[in-house]
Amino acid sequence: MTSRLARLLGARRSPAGRDAEGVGADHWQVLPHPVPGHSTGDGLPVPVVAVRRHGLSGQLEVIRGLHPTAEWPRAEPPPGSRRHLVSAASFNPHPPRELVIQGDRFSFSTLPNSVRCRSCGVGDIGFGFVSPEASPAGTVRSAVGLRTLCEPCAEWQARVSVQ
Repeated sequence: MTSRLARLLGARRSPAGRDAEGVGADHWQVLPHPVPGHSTGDGLPVPVVAVRRHGLSGQLEVIRGLHPTAEWPRAEPPPGSRRHLVSAASFNPHPPRELVIQGDRFSFSTLPNSVRCRSCGVGDIGFGFVSPEASPAGTVRSAVGLRTLCEPCAEWQARVSVQ
């Protein structure tokens, strides 16, 4: 489903002109699935879809002005769609996604690359589920790692806590 999009994006060159799949400071990570949301530009929310992230710089590559449809992401983005770089801290996933895990509410959000999943320990996840006790990207980050889950762990724990 998203493999075609992943191949398309993986073959692109980064905004800096180096290979997108390179290592080191120019490593761009193709997201497992496009994330629709809003980014603030000049104080106004602009609809965008995040397709890649750069963990070290805290940037997202987004396609501006559209949301995934039934045809996309299974097909290529519409012709003429332009890609832009935005700060991950200015990106808000929309529509909001929430999970209830053992009575605690977790919201899907962007995360600083220093945050690790409290369940599996994976770091530099970019997006994940954050409880109200933790802080999303761009805010005070003192206790983020304590109440943060990567997407697969959060979805698994939500299924287990319902049973």
